[in-house]
Amino acid sequence: MMKKLLVLLTLVFTTSVFAQNIVTIQFRFVPSENVAEFESLEKEHWSEVKKNAINNGDMLAAAFLRLYGRTDDETKPTHAFVQVFESFEQLEGQMKIFNNAKNVLGFNPELISTQGLSKTLYNDTYKVIAELPLGEFKYAVWNLAKPKDFNGFVNENLNLWMPYFKKNLGKGDARTGWGILARIHPKGKDESSILTYDHYKDLSGALKSLSPMDGVSDKEINSIISKSQMNKYDPDGFRYQNIWEVIEFIGSPQ
Repeated sequence: MMKKLLVLLTLVFTTSVFAQNIVTIQFRFVPSENVAEFESLEKEHWSEVKKNAINNGDMLAAAFLRLYGRTDDETKPTHAFVQVFESFEQLEGQMKIFNNAKNVLGFNPELISTQGLSKTLYNDTYKVIAELPLGEFKYAVWNLAKPKDFNGFVNENLNLWMPYFKKNLGKGDARTGWGILARIHPKGKDESSILTYDHYKDLSGALKSLSPMDGVSDKEINSIISKSQMNKYDPDGFRYQNIWEVIEFIGSPQ
């Protein structure tokens, strides 16, 4: 019991120095024939609504992404909307962002609704545990995990891997940004409890990061691996990994 308490205290102490923003992700399926119109409306009009919200202090940042290697399976997402808030209280007031759309756009927002062009699959809410400063990026790799030992998984990421990522941020094909988030809602035995992300300048960097034949091997990496207990914390590894292309990113989560 005391050991578990010490681990938890370490986790709280370690993560308390980071801004713990709230992140919502809405996943949509867009049929192939609707993609061009859907993306155009979102970039031309709804982007202005989000920019206004950021300028008014109602939101920190927003991103619009498309899945790399999409399928026509209607149960799988093709696009994602990410919104970043500074607190649960700011998140709670998010509806006023879209309720103000008519004033921002100057016309009835129903005329440019993308709901009929797409299908909303699900909405996830996360809290940021830690992240490294965002550099220039065009692709994001999202890694979903459900570790057996949540605290152990998080602590190893923060204390073992994060310093290495920070040291090598933006070098060559290395990631230009990194973060770890805890799922807030929904929760369940079939849901992942952790999302980590890696940002890359180009597609080749993102693909290499997922290729078992292109992994970086050096003394520093080997030293980290020798200290890792991830096979105990998360023996099954990431449950799902995918690559997202950034269509638009506005604001700043920092």
